[in-house]
Amino acid sequence: MKPQPLPASATGDRAPRSVRRAYALWLVGGFCGLHRFYLGKTFSAAMMSLTSLLCAPLVLSETGLLGIVSVAVCMASDLILMPELAREANALEQATS
Repeated sequence: MKPQPLPASATGDRAPRSVRRAYALWLVGGFCGLHRFYLGKTFSAAMMSLTSLLCAPLVLSETGLLGIVSVAVCMASDLILMPELAREANALEQATS
């Protein structure tokens, strides 16, 4: 019987970050920074999540609206920059392995 290759997770190798998957995460949970967590941008993802969660209850006040608008601007810029963010994540992954 021929031995089967181990899956990427078992060998410690990670699959390259997919732009398509990043866009899907942006669409589903972009306001919480899911796409940024996936691409390895954990600090900015945590800030997006924190801003969204703290400002959502205050959306009718100016403070909450400002936070929601700032997250929306980040999401809009990520829509354009997603391929470059994925390329950076993949290059960093290759450099560290």
